[in-house]
Amino acid sequence: MSNEVIKKAKIFENKLPAINSVTEGYEVRYRIVSEDKNRTSHWSPIFLVQPNYTYVSGTIHHTKSGDVSAVVWSPVEIKKGTALIREATGYDIWVRWDKNNGGDWKYSTRIEGTTINLIRPDTYTINGVDQEELPNRLSVEIYLKGSPISRDTDFLQVYQGGSWTV
Repeated sequence: MSNEVIKKAKIFENKLPAINSVTEGYEVRYRIVSEDKNRTSHWSPIFLVQPNYTYVSGTIHHTKSGDVSAVVWSPVEIKKGTALIREATGYDIWVRWDKNNGGDWKYSTRIEGTTINLIRPDTYTINGVDQEELPNRLSVEIYLKGSPISRDTDFLQVYQGGSWTV
């Protein structure tokens, strides 16, 4: 097979899996399959591809109307060096409701976009214990879409907002 042409494959960034928030890269592997597709195949080991991106945040704003808080932020620019790769579209939102006494952070949702409306709950928790009273403060942390969804590392954290009065 030394006279065969070596085949190459390109994987574009938009086809990669979600970036791993713990290893700070993409975990990829490939499979080699025989031409007839059923004689032999082999999976490679898993490789970690670290893209060395820079995440450039903009501004974050909070507005309140009744019991609804709107949080709006600028799209995050993903750059490699000075070159713009793309603007981020997916974000993981973490929310903390409290009365300036350290409520618990809770995962809210994953969204595609740069705005979220949050309805003030009737209660909030501290260390898992329900406080049975209306919170008057809101804080948010916004992370780029990653896997696993976690606050254990700040690698993908792009915005931290609050504590806002609600």
